[in-house]
Amino acid sequence: MTLPQRKHQRLKHFDYRRDGVYFLTICTFERGHLLGIIDNGVMHLNQFGEIIKSELMRIPDHHPSVSIDNFVVMPNHIHIIIVINNQNQCQGLAERSRPFPTVSTIVGLYKSGVTNKIHKINPSLTVWQKSFHDHIIRDENDYSHIWDYIEYNPMKWELDKYFT
Repeated sequence: MTLPQRKHQRLKHFDYRRDGVYFLTICTFERGHLLGIIDNGVMHLNQFGEIIKSELMRIPDHHPSVSIDNFVVMPNHIHIIIVINNQNQCQGLAERSRPFPTVSTIVGLYKSGVTNKIHKINPSLTVWQKSFHDHIIRDENDYSHIWDYIEYNPMKWELDKYFT
C-alpha cells in the first residue's frame, strides 16, 4: 500500500532562525469558532480569544529576539507578523548557551502555552489545528499588503477563506 506524500510546510533549505519578518496564520481545530465573534466588522474576543491575545503578547518575554509587529485574532484563526532580530541578542554576549529559536519552536511553545491555559477551563477541548502557515516577508510592498490584510480582516470576514 502506497501512502500519500505529505507536502512540506516550510521552505526547503531556509533557516527559520534567521533575522527576518514572518507572516503566520494559526487555525483552530477544524476551524471551529472558538475565539469570539465578529459583529459589524469588529472582533469581540471571548474568554479563549483573550487567552490567545494575552499569550501572544508574552512571546517576547520568552524569546527576547522576537517581537510581535501586528496581529489579529479572528473567530477561528490568528494572523501574526513576527520579527526575529537576533543581532540585538548577540551584542555584548561572548557566547550564547542556547541556539536561537526557529519560527516553528516559537509557534509550538505559544500553542502549548495557550492550550495549557484553555485546558484549565475546558480540559477536553482540542484547540489547534496541526501546524501553521508561514510566509517570509521579503520586501516593503509585501509587508504593506500583509499589514493591510491583517488590519482589515475583521471587516471582510464574510469574504475570508477561513469563514465557515
